[in-house]
Amino acid sequence: MKSLKALYLKCRQQLIIGLSIVLIAVAVTNIYFVLEVRVTSNDECLWIPKKITKDSTAIFFDIVKIDGVTWEAGIRNGDQLIAINGETLHSTLQAQLILNKVASGDYADYVVMKDGKVFETKVRVKKLIQYGNLANSLSALFWMLIGFIVLTAKPDGRIQKLFYAIGAFAVLASMNVLIQSFEFFGFVRENPLLVLIINILWISGLSFLPFILLYFFWNFPQPFKFAQKKWLKRLMFIAPAIIAVVSIVNINQAVNYPRVNLSAFLINLYFLLGLLIITNLASFIFLIIQYRKLRTKQQKKPILLILFAFAFGIAVSIYAATIAPAIADSIFNSPEYFAPILLVALVPLIFAYAVFKYQLMDVSVVVKNTVIYGVATLTIAAIYFVVIYILGQSISKAIGTENQGIIAGILFIIFAIIFQSTKDRFQDFLTKRFYPEQYAHQRVLMELSNELATVVGLENILEMMNKTFVNALKINTFGILIRDKEGVFRLVKSVGINEEACIITRSNIAKFLKERSLIAKYPAICQSDFKNVFPDMADRLIEEEIYTVIPMIIKNKIVGLLIFGLKHSGSQFAGKDIELLWAAANQAAVSIENARLYDTEAQKLKIEQDLDTARKIQESLLPACIPDIRNLDICGEMIPAMQVGGDYYDLLPVNGSDSKLYVIIGDVSGK
Repeated sequence: MKSLKALYLKCRQQLIIGLSIVLIAVAVTNIYFVLEVRVTSNDECLWIPKKITKDSTAIFFDIVKIDGVTWEAGIRNGDQLIAINGETLHSTLQAQLILNKVASGDYADYVVMKDGKVFETKVRVKKLIQYGNLANSLSALFWMLIGFIVLTAKPDGRIQKLFYAIGAFAVLASMNVLIQSFEFFGFVRENPLLVLIINILWISGLSFLPFILLYFFWNFPQPFKFAQKKWLKRLMFIAPAIIAVVSIVNINQAVNYPRVNLSAFLINLYFLLGLLIITNLASFIFLIIQYRKLRTKQQKKPILLILFAFAFGIAVSIYAATIAPAIADSIFNSPEYFAPILLVALVPLIFAYAVFKYQLMDVSVVVKNTVIYGVATLTIAAIYFVVIYILGQSISKAIGTENQGIIAGILFIIFAIIFQSTKDRFQDFLTKRFYPEQYAHQRVLMELSNELATVVGLENILEMMNKTFVNALKINTFGILIRDKEGVFRLVKSVGINEEACIITRSNIAKFLKERSLIAKYPAICQSDFKNVFPDMADRLIEEEIYTVIPMIIKNKIVGLLIFGLKHSGSQFAGKDIELLWAAANQAAVSIENARLYDTEAQKLKIEQDLDTARKIQESLLPACIPDIRNLDICGEMIPAMQVGGDYYDLLPVNGSDSKLYVIIGDVSGK
């Protein structure tokens, strides 16, 4: 199992790319079908079915548009439609399928009964785009593209996975246009397995999308406590799975050719759509609550923008569902009134702007580096090549074309030498000019890494780190935890953190780093990882508004942790920032370990000095001279095994006697 998991982690990026390509292709296909295949033929009127007998239905014209194509054919309200292109009609669905075969601008042959008289007429066919389907398909494509970028930036992030899932299930949910685009019932009869697969996919997408959307906004931008309960997490995936299975069975039975239960199909479809509408409104409400919980303006700005996008999308949907039908007699006669539903596709784009602009979900740095630096590199390369080409042509004309190859080789070598340094300087300029915060972080952390090596004393090192991160980077929440001999991480320096809340006695940091090192060179512990890494302290850390934890490691030994809140801009540390924090943390780990070794050596030296003093004191207590006793040679010496010992002796002469002596030998230390 471990080897399979390691293999998955190594191949995860490729799997994400492969799955994303498939889903994006499906989304593009959906749009193609909406624009080219699913376009509905329109004769600018309504067909109203009326039961004549138990087994027969008649179709009557209603709301015939004045001066429209049906009006021009001599048809008026109340006339009966009998046949189209020679096929006698039994239902409006059959009539629509026949009319859909007629190309835009061509004429269809209608057989119509007016006042009891039957006549034939030709009706010019127009094509009507299903704006609702187009809006959904475009939105799904945009959500998918944004989700791919977000997940690529941080494949192991829980929020990133949920955001990607929104795009994935939105694409699947919009696949219903594929079913609607086929010559439906004939296609069902000829390709039942393919239709079943497509049905399973789009029903699953429509079943899971509401729950994933709601669960995302329970965790974004900050998780609600209730959303962390295990039973609720399971419910948010079990419930849509049950709904999907039931809906798949019901809908496939409802459209089982040749018996088609259209009402059962629509009831199930409206239930799924209603569920999506309700969860959208609930998500909007929870996002408002999230916005009110945020403390600073920097944190509120992006969420306010997302709230605006949400409100805009809801307003456009309400307009299309209520106002447009009220001011237009029907979509067939006035499609322009329903076209604004396409503006719903702007919602994911506004969301994307907030994500990239305010560095939400750790994604903006990736996009900035990819786009800005990529453009910078290509621009400089193009300039160099143009310069080389011009120089090469000029020099060749001056000295002759026979040496043109040599000249080109020399110029290319010069280009290779100069290009890299110029590109790096240009990228630094762009970073400094357009992203000053990132540039400042880069400079400050690089200076910190260099200066830490020259600082002596653990307290001085900690003070310097605290001052750098708090003052230079303007971080309001920061702390340094040092691991003691018992393996407990204790907070030794902090700003904006309750010291009692940051004593970490149990952690899974080593396991976490081992797993993440397979997919990331500089893994950071984010809020979404706290439950797994700090099982006892996750809630406390989140309450203290800790967002990022960077371990300080030396020789695979974790000596401490750096904990961070948000940056001054209100965004989390991500991308290049994490790499710089790792560099600073590693240098800090070396400095802290060296300081500890220095302190240990100093303490050892002090103990040795104290022991030496004790040895001298002990020697001074021993007799300095041996009493002179007649006919007796006496000598004595105490040699301790270490600096001091517990043995003692003394020789005391008896007053007035030259032949008697008291000899005292003892172990005075009790050893």
